[in-house]
Amino acid sequence: MSEIKNPDSGEFAGRSAVVTGAAGGIGAALAAELGAHGMSVIVADIDGDGARAVAETLRADGIEALGAQVDVTDPESTEALAQAACEAFGSVELLCNNAGVLLFGSVADSSIGDWGWLSSVNIEGMLNCLHAFLPRMRAASGWRQIMNTASTHAFLPDPAGTALYSATKHAILGLSLGLRGELAAEGIGVTTLCPGQAATRILDAQRTRPATFGRPAAEPFGTGVIPMSIEPAEVARLAMEGIRRDAPVVFALPEYSRDTFRAQVERMWRLADDALAVPGETHVTHEH
Repeated sequence: MSEIKNPDSGEFAGRSAVVTGAAGGIGAALAAELGAHGMSVIVADIDGDGARAVAETLRADGIEALGAQVDVTDPESTEALAQAACEAFGSVELLCNNAGVLLFGSVADSSIGDWGWLSSVNIEGMLNCLHAFLPRMRAASGWRQIMNTASTHAFLPDPAGTALYSATKHAILGLSLGLRGELAAEGIGVTTLCPGQAATRILDAQRTRPATFGRPAAEPFGTGVIPMSIEPAEVARLAMEGIRRDAPVVFALPEYSRDTFRAQVERMWRLADDALAVPGETHVTHEH
């Protein structure tokens, strides 16, 4: 696949993007970053008023943007979003599946409702958007890209307290890498965005949890912004660089936590070494 070498050359101008989970945080920052590079943007979120407010702010900055309410857990809602996006802009060249939620708790103490809510948004929500947009993107030609937001948790070997959340992010990574292979021959790129601690409202994600999934899980860290976290605008900048390069995976995490994350990934390698080792065999040491 040919790369877009320089977004400032205008190669993004005139193209259109849809960003879910864009009423705030990383999604809103992505919408602003894409718009700054000349793209028209559909700002979509279950919080329709918030999405429309973000779009209004973008329009004030000269960006063509529309706000839309979408429930990614509902296939009819994501299909309506795809129809509205194509009616507004003619086509969608970039789909950013960014909507996601988080809760804490051990596997033993978490409810099936906890898992149902997490998976319905993080996994099925992504799949619903793909099923709505992919047929339209595959019928088009030229540059087309999908970005799915996972997390650094997709690479953690022992995510204490976030096992259910991490499982959904492992699923997003696996689905995204598989989809990348499936679509490569059609010229459609797939990038997985893996943010670390970002300054968003993710700790307050249960504010949108439907009552049908049961009682909310405990929120041991409150509902404020995560301290010492990377700003959404920086995550969006790194994401844009990854989109330009058609990178398989893009990491975006605070500088102070990079060594810790690298050590966690190396621990995953050691788990594989231990599992594959023959008794008496010297283990391989992985250095990166």
